[in-house]
Amino acid sequence: MQTTSRILAMAVTVVLCLSHAGPAAANARVRAARGRAEGELKRLIRAQGLAYPPREIFLRAFKKEKTLELWARSDQAKGFTLITSYAICAASGSLGPKRRSGDRQVPEGFYTIDRFNPHSGFHLSLRIDYPNAADRILGRQGSLGSDIFIHGS
Repeated sequence: MQTTSRILAMAVTVVLCLSHAGPAAANARVRAARGRAEGELKRLIRAQGLAYPPREIFLRAFKKEKTLELWARSDQAKGFTLITSYAICAASGSLGPKRRSGDRQVPEGFYTIDRFNPHSGFHLSLRIDYPNAADRILGRQGSLGSDIFIHGS
């Protein structure tokens, strides 16, 4: 299991490799994070027999276990392969889903990374598309909250 400080660097590197990060890719903080993490990311993915960069990634987090897993899929693979896992040192809230703004809960469900923030006060951050369709049905209407980011230092 990798250390928490590497969670974001690895996730950011994968996101940058698989997307057109536009102006964010020219940011000095982004270049530095990519430089620190990309070599190991390539090694980890290739060690699992996958091509780099992978076609898709999947991040799976477990609240109770405080673990984040990085999965990847290449063009030749039919399914996803577990690449590595990371310990999560801190998260707000407790077990259970996020239902309203200000409850300090980490959302539970399936989300897409929809924005990369190279200017985050937490070094770098990735925003998820909370609230999703299920959150809009199950959460407190008109007060769901937004701007949920994966971040670290």
